[in-house]
Amino acid sequence: MALLAMIAFLSQRYNWEASKGISYLSVVITLPTILFGNFAGVLVDRWDKRRVLIFCDLMRACLVLTIPLFVLEIGNLFLVYFVAFFIFLFGLFFNTARLAVIPTLVAPRRLLAANSFISFIGRVATFLGVLFGGVIVDLTFWRRIGIRYSWSAGFYIDSLTYWVSVFSLLYIFRHHLRLRLPKKENILTQGKDLVEIVGTNLKKLLINLREGYSLIFSLPPVSFTFASTIALVLFGAGIFVLYIPIIQNLPPPSVRIGGEAGLGLGTRGVGFLGAIGSIGLILSSLSYGILGHKIGKRIIVILSLFSLGMIAILSSLTHSPLLPFILAFLGGLFLSPLFIAQDTILQENVPKEVRGRIFSTREWLLHLFFGIFAFVLGQLTTFFRKRDLLLVVGIIVSLSALLLLFLKRENGRHSPSL
Repeated sequence: MALLAMIAFLSQRYNWEASKGISYLSVVITLPTILFGNFAGVLVDRWDKRRVLIFCDLMRACLVLTIPLFVLEIGNLFLVYFVAFFIFLFGLFFNTARLAVIPTLVAPRRLLAANSFISFIGRVATFLGVLFGGVIVDLTFWRRIGIRYSWSAGFYIDSLTYWVSVFSLLYIFRHHLRLRLPKKENILTQGKDLVEIVGTNLKKLLINLREGYSLIFSLPPVSFTFASTIALVLFGAGIFVLYIPIIQNLPPPSVRIGGEAGLGLGTRGVGFLGAIGSIGLILSSLSYGILGHKIGKRIIVILSLFSLGMIAILSSLTHSPLLPFILAFLGGLFLSPLFIAQDTILQENVPKEVRGRIFSTREWLLHLFFGIFAFVLGQLTTFFRKRDLLLVVGIIVSLSALLLLFLKRENGRHSPSL
């Protein structure tokens, strides 16, 4: 929320294109996973996970504080992207180490309960973050206590939460987790190990990708799932890069001459829309788990994808400040069944010995295509209106769903097993 509000602020001050700024941010968010996602687990397994957790949050606490400095004192947005890259990179290693250290903190019989509780807390935190984060970075209260720009308060609060995490981890590991530390190695040895790990895993990655791609194209259900994933990523990139600035921008007649009119809801409007969408996600997750077996999984994917395309089309056409909230709720309703159905299709049709690499390949491609689509859409805003581009995205996603429906019927005619 703070980053989005910061980009909106800079766009108004320097007459920049907000969609381009968000598109670059999208690339920064996805790049750490694309470059290091396949190496993070191997490296974390070789390091003391407690130190990884504490070091990553300590670095994030310090790096987040530098962002307002770069913006307000230097005015260079690309330095912000450089810092943000390392923040998300440390987040990648933190999440990997966190998942690996949980079994050492709880008994095996409580592991499922612990993971469920962590997942629940994560959903609640996300809901509260998008709901109140947008409000916080738009509050005028901060000026009364000496913070000139309200969006910068978001970074100060974010840094504070990382410091809370650092001290909490220190307390937990001191009182509840006593492990013998691994033997220290000098920097030169660690550097050689790092080069060896990257080289070895890069070869394995290329082999796994080649095997994964051959399986993707040889199994129609898997091809169907990956094609729907790419269409879904296009929808997500369109909403993130094109629709968020529309929500934030001033409505007519307040919009500047030559600018594009928005809804005037600000960053808090983005937060409210995200919260309403999260409610739709939760409700559809519960209902689809109960009723989903009555409808074919590929039909669910096609219907959900087509509906999301229509939501993008309606979002591009409407100027009402109320309709986006209804569309956000509907978007959440359609997203959860789509994700669940995709995962189930892969689990049912992919042999268990290659299931892991298929899911990891999908995750890698998801981040890769999101970065590509976001970057391209951001550049296209130089030549086309954001609403027109969002309309095209919606049409492409809806047509993709219809194409998948046609291919499903053709596969059903030629293969009785399908």
